[in-house]
Amino acid sequence: MIKKITIFVLLVFGVLLSGCTKISSIPRFDYEVLSPDALEGQTINISFRVRSGVVSQALPDLIKAFENQYPNIKVDLQTVTGDYSALLKTTIGDINSKNAPDLIIGYPDHFASYFSSGALVNLQKFINDKEVGYTKAELDDFVQAYMPENRDFHPDYPNDYYGLPFNKSTEVLVYNRTFFKGIYGDDYQNKIPRTWDEMTTIGQEIIQKVKKGDADAIFVESVSGDKVTYLKMSDYLKDDLPAPQFYPFGYDSSDNAFITLVRQFGGQYTERVHIEKGYILFDNDQAKAALTYFQNMAKNRIFSLAASFNKKYCSDLVETVQIVMTVGSSAGVAYNASGRYQYELGAAPIPYYSEDKKFVIQQGTNIAMLNQNSDEEKLAAWLFIKFLLEPENTAKFAINTGGYLPVRTSAFETDDYEEFLEDPALDQKLWAEAVNVALSYPSLGFTMFVDPAFTGSADIRDKVGELFTAVIVSNADITKRIEQAYRELKPHVKPA
Repeated sequence: MIKKITIFVLLVFGVLLSGCTKISSIPRFDYEVLSPDALEGQTINISFRVRSGVVSQALPDLIKAFENQYPNIKVDLQTVTGDYSALLKTTIGDINSKNAPDLIIGYPDHFASYFSSGALVNLQKFINDKEVGYTKAELDDFVQAYMPENRDFHPDYPNDYYGLPFNKSTEVLVYNRTFFKGIYGDDYQNKIPRTWDEMTTIGQEIIQKVKKGDADAIFVESVSGDKVTYLKMSDYLKDDLPAPQFYPFGYDSSDNAFITLVRQFGGQYTERVHIEKGYILFDNDQAKAALTYFQNMAKNRIFSLAASFNKKYCSDLVETVQIVMTVGSSAGVAYNASGRYQYELGAAPIPYYSEDKKFVIQQGTNIAMLNQNSDEEKLAAWLFIKFLLEPENTAKFAINTGGYLPVRTSAFETDDYEEFLEDPALDQKLWAEAVNVALSYPSLGFTMFVDPAFTGSADIRDKVGELFTAVIVSNADITKRIEQAYRELKPHVKPA
């Protein structure tokens, strides 16, 4: 286990960013690092904004422990309902109205927007401070794969950190183990697709087996006395339905699907010039080949998105056994837990197209500080960041949120985290399985990637998600849909 973790933290990588323009209106530092003694006799209130869900649910105990250690600092946990785009939009609005939170989590492209708004705090002064900062050994203890995306915001100071890694994850294939055992028996593991070609072959097999009724006595619908009624899965594929109600597979995130699959086919997505400028590059033959490939899988009723069922998340379809495999965040596997029907889930690596391009996205958020506050509040916020990122605390947070990964190397070596990986509690078994898949990626030859962020790259993500949905769900013309995206993203089109 220790060897697997070591391989993971050494080989997983982020894409280095590069900046080349001067942003003279944004100072390097606009604060002074105070001594903690300066907070004595005061009650300092700071706000921390996160997305609602597993992240917000795992924080109250850590906040309580922090407030016990620093009784004069009170943390207001603010949650935003919806996805991370909603968190970004809410925060941009509050920055404009001078009501920004002290701390925020978000993706690199979100931080690029905060930086361009002049609201992102350069943390380097805190990091370098001899009293409250990090030693070189402590900074080196962070998983180095996650660090580059927090740098290279100000072109004059490319090595300064404007954020630190907070909750990190990747994507995994979640499959309904109960279903696979039911139709394939003990040999089911050999039927978990490793490639997209295998997904096509096995997906066709699954459709035929479901149609024949091979899965009609697997999932209990109801029990009344001695009578057991089962979910009749063959009804999902009745010929008289306006559209099939079952697909073997669903990709949870249209954005991630486009970005990952285009890369697996050797295509380009975006190019970063500097923090405020980048270009779209996905009008290429490889991207069109990828879209054609998966559009054909969708036509054959093998590959779907949540939108194929007029749903928002594939987990809703896992719960009703309308899909039996999904690719999604390792941190979101818990959302696929059984609801109406009882089943066991498993986790495996995501499928790939070719052996030489086994790409899987590196994701999860970083934590940053916004600057509409006093030096006292900045110090309190910094102390809270350091507390959350202590090895024991990032390990505890990772365990309590499921498939998120600790951000400190030494956190993987804590007794609690090693026990979580090797002998998890029953309700954490799938979480641990997903994390172990993530840890195995480097040794399996996968490349974990993150695209360089720039102002507007969050909008580009949203737009390619819409493009992919149109191609998969509405069978849109691929060339015309790419041309439409280029028109809508005109400021990011590279000059000829």
